[in-house]
Amino acid sequence: MKKYKNQSVMIVRIKLKSKTQTFTMMFGNSYKKWEEQFREYCLRWKPIEVIEVETSSEKWIGWGGLKWCNENEFQHELNREGCQQNDPDNPKPRQYANMKFNSNKTISNIATQIAQRLS
Repeated sequence: MKKYKNQSVMIVRIKLKSKTQTFTMMFGNSYKKWEEQFREYCLRWKPIEVIEVETSSEKWIGWGGLKWCNENEFQHELNREGCQQNDPDNPKPRQYANMKFNSNKTISNIATQIAQRLS
């Protein structure tokens, strides 16, 4: 398990199960910490179970106030990072495929507790 010196710079990838599907959502520290964003997400969408949690030392998308994002849309959000609505995509976006994620038991426990309390 990798320890992060600055956990304020972090992306959290959470694989969730609902009544009908399994999917992966991305959360990160922006104007609110990832825990607050995940709590709000759980209150709204009521996932049944946290299956897997991984973290990356990459910074969250610092543009547009993004709270959370489905993993399938994450590269699109990176492509738009730093762009105004009518601008073309960022010509040199960060690449989701190049981001390294690791298991993080502490963050996993926090996410599981939040989901269990709010589901």
